[in-house]
Amino acid sequence: MSQRLVLSFLPGIIKTSIAISCLLLACSNINAAPRIVKWTEQPGELGLGYPVPKPVDTPLPFDGFRSYNGLRARHFELAASTKVVHRKIIGTTQKGSSINAWQMGDADLLNNEGLPEAAMLTNGGIHAREWQSPEVVTGIMELLAANEEDNGFYRYLLDNANIILIPSLNIDGFKQTQRYPEKNWIDTDPNDPQGSPRDGRMRRKNMRSVDGNLSTQGDHLFGVDLNRNNPPFYASSNRSSANTNSIVHHGVSAHSEGETQALAFAATLGPEDRLRMYTDVHSFSQVHFWHHTGSNRLALNTVKVLRLFSDHHAAFPAAKEYPFSQPNQLTPNRGIGSTDEYFAQTYKIPSWTLEVEPSGGNHTGLPGSGADYGGFASNGHDGFILPESEIRRVRETLAQSFSIAYYKQMGAASVRRVRIINQSTGAVVYAADWVADSPGSRLLHASQVETLVPGNEYRLWVAFNKPMRQRDQQGKVVALQGMPRVVLDNELVLHIDGQELEISTTEIRWLEHEGLAPEGYLHYRDDAYSLEFSITDTQDNRDLIATGNDFTLSQTLRDLGGDLLDANPGTVVNWDNGGWSRLENSNGVLSETGGTDSTLKISVSSTASEPSLLIGASMSAAWPDFNQDKQGLLLEILDNDKAVIYWFTYDHEGNQRYLNAVGTILGNRIVFAELVETRGGSFSKPGFEPEYIVAGQAEIIFTSCDSGRMDYTVDSRSGHLDIGRLTNLMGYDCGLPKPGAPVRQEMQLSGAWINNSSGNHGLIVEVLRDSQIVAYWFSYDNQGNQRWFFGVGKIEADELVFDEVYTTRGGIFGKPAVEAPAELLPWGAMRLQLNCTGGMLNFNADNSGMGNGQFPLDRLTVIRGTTCLLE
Repeated sequence: MSQRLVLSFLPGIIKTSIAISCLLLACSNINAAPRIVKWTEQPGELGLGYPVPKPVDTPLPFDGFRSYNGLRARHFELAASTKVVHRKIIGTTQKGSSINAWQMGDADLLNNEGLPEAAMLTNGGIHAREWQSPEVVTGIMELLAANEEDNGFYRYLLDNANIILIPSLNIDGFKQTQRYPEKNWIDTDPNDPQGSPRDGRMRRKNMRSVDGNLSTQGDHLFGVDLNRNNPPFYASSNRSSANTNSIVHHGVSAHSEGETQALAFAATLGPEDRLRMYTDVHSFSQVHFWHHTGSNRLALNTVKVLRLFSDHHAAFPAAKEYPFSQPNQLTPNRGIGSTDEYFAQTYKIPSWTLEVEPSGGNHTGLPGSGADYGGFASNGHDGFILPESEIRRVRETLAQSFSIAYYKQMGAASVRRVRIINQSTGAVVYAADWVADSPGSRLLHASQVETLVPGNEYRLWVAFNKPMRQRDQQGKVVALQGMPRVVLDNELVLHIDGQELEISTTEIRWLEHEGLAPEGYLHYRDDAYSLEFSITDTQDNRDLIATGNDFTLSQTLRDLGGDLLDANPGTVVNWDNGGWSRLENSNGVLSETGGTDSTLKISVSSTASEPSLLIGASMSAAWPDFNQDKQGLLLEILDNDKAVIYWFTYDHEGNQRYLNAVGTILGNRIVFAELVETRGGSFSKPGFEPEYIVAGQAEIIFTSCDSGRMDYTVDSRSGHLDIGRLTNLMGYDCGLPKPGAPVRQEMQLSGAWINNSSGNHGLIVEVLRDSQIVAYWFSYDNQGNQRWFFGVGKIEADELVFDEVYTTRGGIFGKPAVEAPAELLPWGAMRLQLNCTGGMLNFNADNSGMGNGQFPLDRLTVIRGTTCLLE
């Protein structure tokens, strides 16, 4: 919050006790009799000084206010046209309208680590006359949906947060205000007859016991104030009333109304234990009101969110500042029955009421109400009637500030992946990945194949679990608006026993393009950086290295919102009882602030170690993770530094699945920029053409001839495999760049084969050192689901014979065998007749219901260096 603004009024006082009802000449125009009066653009009893807004039946945002039907149509349109808007019916209004909540993001409620998502709940339209509110909440929906494919900040929110939006809670009342956009009663309010217009455009409450006809005077004061109908402070304040005519009538009991019951139910969509933030969007007075539960921890965390929100919003060109009280200005555990009190007390999360502009007269330089925009302010309630010319700006800027608040409540950033690359060879000499192994912890998978040596040039690449920077319109990395430039600072240190190695580095470069290390980001634009460094070759450095080889890599930097890193990525940050749990500072102590990450150990030596293995044709083989059951990788090394991977695995329900990709060989690693999944083919039915879908990306790093690691992202979730060699192809010895002398000519048949006529069948053939043949057959069932089969065969004359071919079921993607054992099932038999360019496959799978038959095959790949001479 800007220090220029000091909040000197008590929460909630402005709207319920507006004392500007008799300003200037308006007093002389007030009559004592109850009557229906119009708001007008011209001077008068309810003169605005600007055109009276009228709701328009359009779904598209414009410089004005949409009708309820227009807004509702927009919500359904976004749900139909994007993959990130999901409707949930949470309840019913007094008049029987369904109340919708809209979940923004993917539908699985898991983040890209496979962990439960953080949940944010934003409510709108609880008070009918506050037209700004449904527009602002709809604006959040529009902003997120419009950036569904941005590959950066917004995609991060959509993938990793469950953002629940309720654009209009008090639907019945909202419709009533829009039926009578110019009219309301005057001189009927029991507490403020002259100054408080009621019903019509100024209806605040729901429509309990109200017929909707403005001319019916007898019921026009009825209804329940939904923001006084909530526990635990229901009916505990003189700012709510048991009088059914009161504008703050609290109803017969807490949560007596369908609307407040719906809001309470919406929390279960989080689910409740994942909630991190709640906001109730109102108008007006341009301020944040929040409730102090008595927990100083929650109070301080609430203020942090409000400060970020307010500073961000004040930095827009309109410079609209939203002040808020400090904890010592509030009396704990005192309330009026509002929704923010309910969420703060029940869920111990930052919860507040956002009062949208105009101001209430307490902001320096602003007269308040409609006068903020040059209006007359002849009645203080004109603040509820924002000029049409202002709503687009209000809607769009507040939506952006909400997004920043959501980002903050996702928790502190943590290191996810690190690579150090030898600049001269392109080999990855150090690799580290933090991979979630439970909801509360991550396991470090680190490997180093070369020690770092003074004088050598290296490239460091570090990726985090969230985007860390933003860019201006010219693409330059800049501090988030409202934040000081110091948040861009980065400190990197290699040290042992408190003594630092002298290193030279280039300027840090945040990465905005896909492609993985060292030139691309991990998941989202600017979630990774790269820099070049070397350990200076000085005697002081060599003396320090002589004292020990295991150095600590420490880095200190802040995320977009200015928060320090979680100093220990091994524990997954969570929200609990008003604050952050499993968030550690530089000293390894649980805290609310984070610190310096010093979790990685790097070996440094004064003498060079053996160079890393460079990938040759002999790495063509089957590579499973032996901790998993009946799933793995088939790798083929091709000419021109290309490789192909075939990954036979399962989905999350135990059904067979396979992925494939063409990758680029770089030193001792292979980068697969696009893992592709195919769907919709058929085993035997003609006319089915598979659909190709990009499912993720992967990187394989070999640490020896027989071992390596694969780090991947599939279905927006990251994982790690420790892979080992299962097969050795005939004629290919590890370490040799080309095949050796053939043991038998059939070795030339190792590679991929495809049925080009349908595209629904592909085989990978491996001729092994012991003359056995392994074949993996990738296809579909007749319902379009992926299926794969495999067998171990023998060479008989000019045929490859597989007397037993198997299939499987029951494994789970990414799960070890102890958690997801797979079942081996007999499938049938097959025979292959192959030459250098093609051949024929004959199969019999009658016992498994797939029939028997044959189809031609064409050669798809040849192992690097192989020259086929078979006829």
